[in-house]
Amino acid sequence: MEKIGLLIDSTSYTRKELYKYDFIKAAYLKVIIDQKEYLESQLSKEEMEKVLDENHKLLTSQPAPMDFYNLYKEYESEGYTHVLVVVLSEKISGTYQSALIAKTMLEETSLEISIHSPQAASFSVANGLTVLADEIKLKKSFKDVLDLYYKLFKEPLVSFTLSDLKHLFKGGRLNRIQALIGTVLRIKPIIQMIDGKLDLVKKTRTHGACLEFFYEKIDYYCEKYENVYLDVIDLNMEEFSAKIVDYAKSKNKIIKIVQTKYVSPVFYVHLGNSGYGIGIVAY
Repeated sequence: MEKIGLLIDSTSYTRKELYKYDFIKAAYLKVIIDQKEYLESQLSKEEMEKVLDENHKLLTSQPAPMDFYNLYKEYESEGYTHVLVVVLSEKISGTYQSALIAKTMLEETSLEISIHSPQAASFSVANGLTVLADEIKLKKSFKDVLDLYYKLFKEPLVSFTLSDLKHLFKGGRLNRIQALIGTVLRIKPIIQMIDGKLDLVKKTRTHGACLEFFYEKIDYYCEKYENVYLDVIDLNMEEFSAKIVDYAKSKNKIIKIVQTKYVSPVFYVHLGNSGYGIGIVAY
């Protein structure tokens, strides 16, 4: 009988319900604050917001191959037959490569490991993980779980606006010109993950225009797909995230809606602590 594990990275631990599944394990990314290294699990939302308000040198790092290797061996020792690995986009992190390298380090194993890096990150990956976890809990076959993964992450969406772009620029996720446009002109920038990379896709001047952009994306997925999972991200901007939730609820469509008020410490480093947006997976 198949026993399936789901291995993720810590940036996707944005929902408490993911902690309840005993078959889920995580490889932890790290935050370096003034040359002192912390696992993401060692830093709370409140601590990260405090760090962002102060003048600290912040860096992030991916899990090492040995971190994944040790987790594979844990699954093996616990009698698992299959492991589905789902980590953030390989275009913004080397986490995927670490998972691949670790697999090659397993000299002899009966464990079947399938490693994937959807063109999404953080709360948007978590959005699909909860669906996959429920499928595993129902004792579906590994083939069925993989089929669902491919359907869910065929066209994932990550899109958001931030109060400023300095954190994305400092982390190398946006170039200087893009960051200056957002800061100097005081526009409301809309960031979207395109082909697995973060890009400035629209420059608006009002929150109303930002909301319309997000509404159009919701409309697109509702019209195209039968099953729609929407995660509304709210980083200290509840007024606007609440409007997105209300709009989604008004659609003549059954949408699974959650509201997330947290990104992992690594993403606080790169995004800051003020913004809102959406993540969608659908099939």
